[in-house]
Amino acid sequence: MIRNSKLIFLTVALLLFSGVFASPSFSSEPIKIGAPLPLTGDYAADGEHMLMGFQMAVDDLNASGGLLGQKVELVTFDIKNLAAEDVSSASKYLIKKEKVDAVIEGYGGWGPDWLAFGANSNIPFFHGSGSSTANELTMKDPKSYSNMFQYFSPETDYGVRAYQGLVSFDKKYQYPNKKIAIIYGDLDWDITYTRAVKDLAEKDGWEVVLDEKVPYGTTDWGPILTKIRKEKPAAICISILSVPDISSFVKQFVENPTSSLLDISYMVVFKEVQDAVGEGLQGVMGYVTSYVIPTPEGKKWKIRFKEKFGFEVPLTTPPSTYDATMLWAKAVREIGDVKKYDEINAYIKANPYKGLLGTYDFNNPGQGVSPSDTFPIAYGQYNSKGALSFFGVDEFELPNYMNPAWPKK
Repeated sequence: MIRNSKLIFLTVALLLFSGVFASPSFSSEPIKIGAPLPLTGDYAADGEHMLMGFQMAVDDLNASGGLLGQKVELVTFDIKNLAAEDVSSASKYLIKKEKVDAVIEGYGGWGPDWLAFGANSNIPFFHGSGSSTANELTMKDPKSYSNMFQYFSPETDYGVRAYQGLVSFDKKYQYPNKKIAIIYGDLDWDITYTRAVKDLAEKDGWEVVLDEKVPYGTTDWGPILTKIRKEKPAAICISILSVPDISSFVKQFVENPTSSLLDISYMVVFKEVQDAVGEGLQGVMGYVTSYVIPTPEGKKWKIRFKEKFGFEVPLTTPPSTYDATMLWAKAVREIGDVKKYDEINAYIKANPYKGLLGTYDFNNPGQGVSPSDTFPIAYGQYNSKGALSFFGVDEFELPNYMNPAWPKK
């Protein structure tokens, strides 16, 4: 008996040391987060990054004992190219079949996701589409959409930031003219983003020499570039959220460039664009949705991300899906019951949350964040060192492709 007791004691000690007994124990029913993501199609690169943020958040939650003693489980649904029918299918699958307790996405169609997940459910829903349409729906019908939270600023705010970046060179250089070319795809985001740039430019006395919508899938830019080379505008703003479309535009533009600043909106952050264009991307600008504020917590998170995935945090969506998951989890803990959706929604609206990207404050009619000192919109320029410089933080430089270069003041 004594020998057996010693053996049992040693076995238990070894199990404890190995971490078997140290692992969190969960109740049988997991808490499910629904994640409609573009895992295939034109936005798959972003979808992969969104998933990484979720993986970080779910792993962190479960490593700390889960949520209310229950394991957190991620349930994904591929919304492909963000078509309204795929977003609607995601709603039916995640809410009706999987019975998730929260829905968090990166972006899902600039409005259709709001309709699919809002009016027929009170389950907390978070997205980063940056949609003014979504904000307007919430303002018009706050009762039906009280569960909807948008964790990126709407398109117009990014357009304002882009215009500020385009005109910021005035402090050091003489612009050759006040002409601007505007090019955009047929998504609401493209249209609203470039319209904000156009409106501000016209207000400041700029001449819009090109204002043209192009279909997605455009890779022959000859006709557009002919017009640009004729007008030689000081600035070009193009928004088409497609790696092959934007890559082909930049490559064809730098073959015979005008002395123009070039804004390519969100696509400046994509490694796929950087790899496709190479050195021709130097000096090109665009906005950054996920700039981790360099706090001690942010720096530690970036280190952990690299250890987990083997590369630096991309300037796309991992921090945002991580933040959205963790702010929802905090609200659930505070309420104490994951099924009390209305109380959780009310808590989220009333209580700002400090995350990796800034302070999320949804206490406004549209229940979306707005740019501020505590939630900045980052605007970047691809520099000669192969990295992004940030407006208001780093020194911007004239593009190498400019010939002739602008004279200094």
